[in-house]
Amino acid sequence: MKRITYLLFLVSTVAFSAPKAYTFPQKDATKPYVRLLFAGDAMQHDVQLKWAYDAKSKQYIYEPNFRYIRPYLADADINIVNLETTLPGRKYAGYPRFRTPDSYLEALSDAGFQVFTLANNHVMDSGRKGFKRTLKRLGDRPHTGAWLDTIQRNKEYPQIWYINDMKIAFFNCTYGTNQILPVPPTYVNYIETEELLLDMQASLQDTTIDLRIISIHWGDEYQLYHNPLQKGIAQWLADLGFDLIIGGHPHVVQDQEVLTAKDGRLVPVVYSLGNLISNQRRLNCNGGLMVTVDIDKKSKKIHYINYLPVYVHKGDWGSERNYFCLPTQDYLGGKLPYQIESDSLRKDLILFDSNSHKRMGEPLTVY
Repeated sequence: MKRITYLLFLVSTVAFSAPKAYTFPQKDATKPYVRLLFAGDAMQHDVQLKWAYDAKSKQYIYEPNFRYIRPYLADADINIVNLETTLPGRKYAGYPRFRTPDSYLEALSDAGFQVFTLANNHVMDSGRKGFKRTLKRLGDRPHTGAWLDTIQRNKEYPQIWYINDMKIAFFNCTYGTNQILPVPPTYVNYIETEELLLDMQASLQDTTIDLRIISIHWGDEYQLYHNPLQKGIAQWLADLGFDLIIGGHPHVVQDQEVLTAKDGRLVPVVYSLGNLISNQRRLNCNGGLMVTVDIDKKSKKIHYINYLPVYVHKGDWGSERNYFCLPTQDYLGGKLPYQIESDSLRKDLILFDSNSHKRMGEPLTVY
């Protein structure tokens, strides 16, 4: 009964309120498309925390991590990343309960990430107090998937993006929060069919929305291809009205495909982006994808989806010792300033790149 009452409250408030909107200027108005870029899980394990600390300044410095992906972020119009950690302000730690310095968020923002998804299994890692502080530190940066309360959620969800003359609704949800439940009134979006149905019904009342995109945290960790449950959820989401599905959580790059919705729409699905950055060094976990989505400005349909494998190099790079997100095509093409000194790590990069291409296949031309 409580669930039904909440759902009725949710649909009544969402249906008649205008969600919070953000306007993004197109970086190059001469291009015939708007480009979105999605990156995987931004994590921070204990060793990353240790290596980021600068004893001289007594600061945690993360700029080197994202230095070599900046050109791709500068080229895209909206850059989205999954912030899979918390910002509690003290007592920093890595796995299993991620607690990260504020400068990590600052480095991600400075590199060019504009939108942060929070609906993931680590969003509650520092408890209610850390959860609330994470939201406070994000401030005016566009973020979604977690809120202080349902009132805020109903005012801000789905998130609306305006770019060019295009209007995009952005959704975000997770399979769970590692059994650390949000304490009311704080709220996290879970993969609940009733809630997703009501959210979509409310969204469909706004006929000015051109595209509906969902970032979803799902799947089995370390499995290289999507499972039947992911496929079933993806088809249900496509039939429900979503135009693009971007997945994460398995910590490896999975495959992609284009589904046909029951109304005939073509709906691309990228099942898992893998890790943007982490200390996971096992095969296939040592990197992830940056996926670009080009939306035709005239038809306002998703035209082309491409991807760039990004390998996380841990170790020496020139005169520095750190973690570096290296676009594999830039490294293999000789466009980066240094070479990886270790033969085994060079082989790791090449294998990561090869495996990612094998699972993802060719870029997708949708419409």
